[in-house]
Amino acid sequence: MLANMDVEELQRALGGVVLEAAYLERILRAAFSALVGSKYAAVIDGRWSAYALIEDSEQIVKHHTGIPELAKAKLAAALKGCHEANRQRNRVIHDAWATRPGDVTVTLQSGRKSHDVTVRARTVAEIRQLADQVGEAADELNAAMTAALGPGWVNMEDQLRQELGHDISNDPGS
Repeated sequence: MLANMDVEELQRALGGVVLEAAYLERILRAAFSALVGSKYAAVIDGRWSAYALIEDSEQIVKHHTGIPELAKAKLAAALKGCHEANRQRNRVIHDAWATRPGDVTVTLQSGRKSHDVTVRARTVAEIRQLADQVGEAADELNAAMTAALGPGWVNMEDQLRQELGHDISNDPGS
């Protein structure tokens, strides 16, 4: 029962989701730069959420003329998996405070508006399973990108960082 859940176990499980989500985001940023075909894509993608990276990468894949159709289909499927894993990650991370058994309806207040949201409480095992799903989505995207663009695709995003000697996100004004 979730009411008796060990808080440290919950924190470790959520930490696993956060670590795998960071890995997914890293792969998404590298994929975006490689799909755009420019080391300068790293200048703008650092401000985007995982959701935006997935959406924009899906659009690029659809219109990319240098990727064979079979590879495009694999990339589209991998990005769809990333989208679903990211959606579930958002729900788990943002709903994690609802540690009561069963579904819980809460009223969220924002300014003058309020609305009810039903949150599904999760077990530690479900949260750990989600961490695995997020990591697997990143691995599938990595494999699909390698199949589509070859093993060097992952280096595109790092080129500008290596030339400048630091991460783009560390620049003042970024």
